[in-house]
Amino acid sequence: MTALPEPAPVASLAPEFGIFFRLNDTQADPVRQYHDGLDLIVHAEQLGLSTAWITSHHFRSDKGTIASPLVFLAAASQRTSRIRLGAGVVVITLENPIRVAEDAVIADALSNGRLQLGLGSGLEDWAFGPFGVDWDDRLQVYADKVAHLRSILDGNDLGGGRRLYPPAGALRQKLWRVASDPVHAEEIGKVGDNLLLRSSKALTFEGNLARHSEAIDAFRSNAGPQQRIAASRTVIVAETVAEARALAGQAAIDLHIKHGNGVPWYGDPDLVRDRLRNDPELDHVDEVLLQVAPAKLTLAQWKASLDLTVSEVLDPVRREARAQLLTR
Repeated sequence: MTALPEPAPVASLAPEFGIFFRLNDTQADPVRQYHDGLDLIVHAEQLGLSTAWITSHHFRSDKGTIASPLVFLAAASQRTSRIRLGAGVVVITLENPIRVAEDAVIADALSNGRLQLGLGSGLEDWAFGPFGVDWDDRLQVYADKVAHLRSILDGNDLGGGRRLYPPAGALRQKLWRVASDPVHAEEIGKVGDNLLLRSSKALTFEGNLARHSEAIDAFRSNAGPQQRIAASRTVIVAETVAEARALAGQAAIDLHIKHGNGVPWYGDPDLVRDRLRNDPELDHVDEVLLQVAPAKLTLAQWKASLDLTVSEVLDPVRREARAQLLTR
């Protein structure tokens, strides 16, 4: 398909909703941020959200300060019992696939099977030198290491009869990879992984929607029924539009638009409900991950926004959807 069909008048009961966040305040105490991030995941679970994804960045990056997402998610697993925990993503280009597999298996076991293992090639060229990886070689290195990781999780011999222990179990079906173009999405579907949709900074918002439509179609045409797609939306909900925009700041709004993501959903419940009802993409994905970036919120601000998002946006739209289904 070249364009997504017109959205239904009311959003369907699917997709599931979760959060996607980065600890990206390089001026704050990083240890305090880690604890705040764990608190945010607990709060998301208490609100009934389905998933919590975190970003991963090395060194002192204004895009995020969690260098070891699997360690962080293992800690989160001990404070929660239901919410799925996603690494979005492990930059496997800079890692040993055996060690990634071992850490992921342990984190998955400690969470009772709730880990979602996202993989990416890396976005920050300055982070590659200390790891001894050439930035120009990253895509081939990434492809080779992803293939190796998949083989490890499949339980293949790593030499001398050595295999991953404990075995990966269902973790192999919980690999996620990032893509924005249909060719990459088709390959992800064929090998059995799940798809994290990403926008391209080189395209407009409308161009990204069209590209996502093609990627969704390519993925679905080659994936099995259990394979999933996740998309993200940038949302801050406050009592008024002015308050939400002030929390975000104009610079964050401008950057979001500049990077091909359109106008962020920074507004009051009425505005965000309307955006949700009329989003042309969300009927075609399995998960919607709510984030605030490029804005930076305190833990209290994040929690307040999530409270309103669930009670004044998601819950009313779900009630409308149920009522519509009952009248059919």
